[in-house]
Parts: sequence; structure tokens; C-alpha cells
Amino acid sequence: MTSTKTIQLLGLICIFASCAPTPVSIHLTNNLNLERQNETIEISIAELPDHWSSKIDKIGIYDPAEDAFLISQLIDVDQDGEMDQLIFQPTMAPSSEKTFHLKEQLSKPEIVDYCFSRIVPTRIDDYTWENDRVAFRTYGPAAQILVEEGKKGGIISSGIDCWLKKVNYPVIDKWYKASEEEGISYHEDHGEGLDNYHVGISRGAGGLAIKGENDQYFVSKNFTAHKTLATGPLRTLFQLDYADWEGPQGMIKEHKTISLDYGNNLMKIEVSVQGTDEVSAGISLQENNGDIIDKNNLLIFKQDHFDTTLSNVILSPQKHFKSQHIFNPQIKDQNHVFLDLKVLNQSLVYYVGFYWSESNQFADHQAWEAHLEDLAIKIENPIQINIK
Repeated sequence: MTSTKTIQLLGLICIFASCAPTPVSIHLTNNLNLERQNETIEISIAELPDHWSSKIDKIGIYDPAEDAFLISQLIDVDQDGEMDQLIFQPTMAPSSEKTFHLKEQLSKPEIVDYCFSRIVPTRIDDYTWENDRVAFRTYGPAAQILVEEGKKGGIISSGIDCWLKKVNYPVIDKWYKASEEEGISYHEDHGEGLDNYHVGISRGAGGLAIKGENDQYFVSKNFTAHKTLATGPLRTLFQLDYADWEGPQGMIKEHKTISLDYGNNLMKIEVSVQGTDEVSAGISLQENNGDIIDKNNLLIFKQDHFDTTLSNVILSPQKHFKSQHIFNPQIKDQNHVFLDLKVLNQSLVYYVGFYWSESNQFADHQAWEAHLEDLAIKIENPIQINIK
């Protein structure tokens, strides 16, 4: 009798054990002798056991060393109603390893969506995006139509605009609302920063171009469609479509996916491009009142900007880097320094951003350059992820 009860008890233990969720640990390795901060780790939800993926909205990233949960964010990349990625940002010491666990998080704190983007139909279809450090915008179809119809207020440009921030909280909605409702211009600094960067028909702070013969440059017009994929505490992610445009050797198809993560001065631009195997990302030389700093796949333009310093940068992975060149005919909106890039398998990745001295985000320009040099190394040597 005792033996029978023991067998039944063991059977029940086995049943309950089989129902217990498979534990999941995320083991990270930093192979560099550099501290890693504000680097985003992406976990594919499809690779997790079904028990975890089915209730992913209740799961957090737990740090056993700190007995605390990290801030995390879920992203539905393909917009099918199901989450595809779980992202978080660990801090890792130089040459270190660290293990985190998936764990049910009963209550999640309210957190600010520092990483934000949206279309602004009240401002002729600007698309704007920001995080805690920088902000950008580019121009949409309504602005192009105004020009084509001979009306005022429009612009035809696929250049990228910089919004200069002094604060770490979101300003896009605040600045547009103040402009629309109270007539307060965001082109003037009211204590939080301003938009006083000129784009015009230039490439601005990282737009694309293709160089043809006789110093002729080919560019796309305004984006024709957009899709906001994610906003949140750690990442904003969106897509921009462009009408096919003429290149030196035929028509070019272009589609961009842009992400901007918390704590980063640079955004990541992933481009699907057909019709060319080379393209250049440009920085406008503005009034030719700055210095070009050439570090191979890292291109910096440090300029005097209304009694401040604005330092624009384009950075590419080594595999996409080809060369650099300057085109400076001393004509407004046509003066640029370019990072020349290789298109591989109809795709391209590059990074664009800036540092503004009034933000006090870095001690000085030398510290900014050192940060960028480290970032270039980190891009080539990502944190290694092992899910167990």
C-alpha cells in the first residue's frame, strides 16, 4: 500500500514538474575592454519556449545580482498584432559576463516614453523623432505638393533636420503645441533648446545621394509614406517609403527603417535600396565655418553654430565603408562632406547623429570624439547573447 502511494506521489510530482515553465536565462558576454552602457539587447520572442512567449507582456528581465528588474520594451516589428522582440539595456563592465533571467513581473512601474516619433500633419507632414539626447525631423508629401503647386511653405528635400535639445525629456509634442496654439517659435531657445539648423535642399545631417558624372548628384524627394512601429522607454522605430527616383544609371528604389534608442546620440538607419551598389551619406557644410574630421568609416563635421559648437557625425560598419569625399562648390545647400558606402545585397546600414555643446552631454569635443571611436569599435564587436 505504501509502495502504491509512493508511486502515485512521484507521478503527481512529475506531472507538476512537467507543467512548470522552462526557466530561461540570458547570458551576455562583453569581449571588449570597454564598459557597455545604453546598448540595446534584442531577444527574439519566437526563440523562447511557448510558455514564456504566450504571456510575454507579463514578463520582465530580472537581474539576480541586483535583485531587480531592468526596464524593458516589447516591439511588434511586423505589425501583425503579436510582439516580436523584447529589448533591454544592461550595463556591463569591461571584459565581463552577466546572466539575466526571464521572470514574471507582477507590477511594472510607469516609465516615460523617452523614445518617441510621429507624423505631424499640422506641420505639412513632417515626421519627427527623438530620445533623451537628440531630436530629428524630415519632410513629407504635403510639403512637396505645396512646392509642386507653386504655393508657399513647402519644401522638396529628403535631407535630415536636427532639433537641438538641452533637456532629457520629450519636447516634440510640447514644441509643436506651443507653436500651433500660442505662436511660440521652436526656432528660438526658450530654455529647452531649439531648431535653428538649416536643411533646405541639402542632405542636412545624413541624407543620401548618388554622385554621377560631372559632379552631378542624384537624390530622392520627400518620403511618400510612413509607418510608426514603436515608441517607448528604450526605442522608437519607424519606416519611410520614397517614390522611385532617378540615379546615374537608372531608377532607384529606396526604403528606410530608422531606430533611435535611449541614451544614444546616433540613430541607426537601415536602407533597402535597389538600382545602385554605391551611395553616399552627406553632411551639409552649412556656412563653411567648421572642421572636417576624417577617421575612415567615422566622419565628423565640427562647426561654429550661432556661437555654439554643433558636431554632426556619420558612422558606418566597416563592411559598408568605401571612402569619403568633399563637394564644395560654394553654393548654398550644395556644399557637403560625404561618407561613401557600399550597398550589399540591396541593403545598407549607417548611423547618424550629433552633439550640441549647449546640451553639456560631453565634457568637450575631445570626449565626444573618444565616445564615437569607442562606439565604432562596439558596433564591430556586439555583446554576445546566449539564451539558455
